[in-house]
Amino acid sequence: MTADSAASAARPWPRPAYGYYVTGVLLLAYTLSYVDRQILSLMVEPVKRDLQLTDTQISLLHGFAFAIFYTLVGLVLGRLADRCNRRSLIIVGIAIWCLATAACGFAGSLGALFLARIVVGVGEASLSPAAYSMLADYFQPERRGRAMGLYSLGVYLGSGLAFIVGGLVIAATKDAGPVALPGLGSFKPWQLAFVIVALPGLLVVPLMLTVREPVRRELAGSESGFRHFVERRAFYAPAILGYAVLAIVTFAYTAWLPTSFIRLWGWSPKEIGIAYGSIMLVFGSGGMILAGMVADRLAMRGRRDAHLRLSVVGTVAAVPFALAAGLVASPYAALALVGLTSFCISMSIALAPAALQSVTPNGLRGQMTALYLLLINLVGMGCGPTLVALCTDYGFGDELAVRNSVTIVTVCAASVSAALLTLALKPYRRLIG
Repeated sequence: MTADSAASAARPWPRPAYGYYVTGVLLLAYTLSYVDRQILSLMVEPVKRDLQLTDTQISLLHGFAFAIFYTLVGLVLGRLADRCNRRSLIIVGIAIWCLATAACGFAGSLGALFLARIVVGVGEASLSPAAYSMLADYFQPERRGRAMGLYSLGVYLGSGLAFIVGGLVIAATKDAGPVALPGLGSFKPWQLAFVIVALPGLLVVPLMLTVREPVRRELAGSESGFRHFVERRAFYAPAILGYAVLAIVTFAYTAWLPTSFIRLWGWSPKEIGIAYGSIMLVFGSGGMILAGMVADRLAMRGRRDAHLRLSVVGTVAAVPFALAAGLVASPYAALALVGLTSFCISMSIALAPAALQSVTPNGLRGQMTALYLLLINLVGMGCGPTLVALCTDYGFGDELAVRNSVTIVTVCAASVSAALLTLALKPYRRLIG
């Protein structure tokens, strides 16, 4: 153990109350980042109409435009998170993604909207590598599952709020025609929605200024770098890839489930926005909270593999619900089954960071998280929406078949993910002792 490692180990852990305050601030930032990221899902039809796009082009805006720079820049930002002030990195990122989201509202072409979505991804790439690294330094190992699960709630809180708020904004402005803002010009309703959702994120900046940069802990092994991951590839490869494939389910649903209800059952954006948003808030958040509590309790009782083991359980349980959701004839039954699928998937998503952080030294956690997010977004966000669109456009050749496409993609993805995470269990047990 180095002198720095010994010194950091001797420092007392921060008070849990302050740690949870920091978790709350980071959760708010993560939630708002997902609002900015997912608001496009409710505006597929007006954006398609005004910019004359296909489903496949829309899917590129959903996934590829955001994911490509989110992932590539994320590797650099992950390394910075291991060496620089993590709080400052997050503050700069918040400002960038909020301004870029507002810029989406000024886009009048596919190219302009594509470019703005890229910059949104660049800004948001700064958040999670730094946030997970900070939380690992605020909480002892047996408490991290709950804290990181709470932070990960942003996925479902943000997506749920994006659907609810987006649906209400679209409903309020759909008959108003273009809206003129003094000094900014005229905006169509979908453009105005981007500008509106961009503003709250800037309010998180002063809150982040109240967060202290924590002492870095568990530094032993940080100097090994790339060698650390290569030597433990039997765990890292199937685990990270398994979580990445699982993300296809989440991104396929958020990108295309609202559109499937609008096309197949004639629901309005407001109706499906409120319904699906509420389901995500209740079922998605519920799964994350429960998973973190149960995993931490099992870990305290000696089941140190609890985080990964519960991930496997949640992923396996999601498969029959995802299949049934695509077969039932009632939209309400379909929503209920999607809710159960989201509950199970959210358990795995909540526990992924704690499982990965537990076998990664401090000086590599930002880079590991960046690698994890790279695959999550390249595979999940980059492929999920586009696989559904390709299946609809070129497989069925009928836009009303989008529900069938969603079912095929989600069931296959959850099944492959379950197999990969199961493969990672044995090497994970060896690493954590």
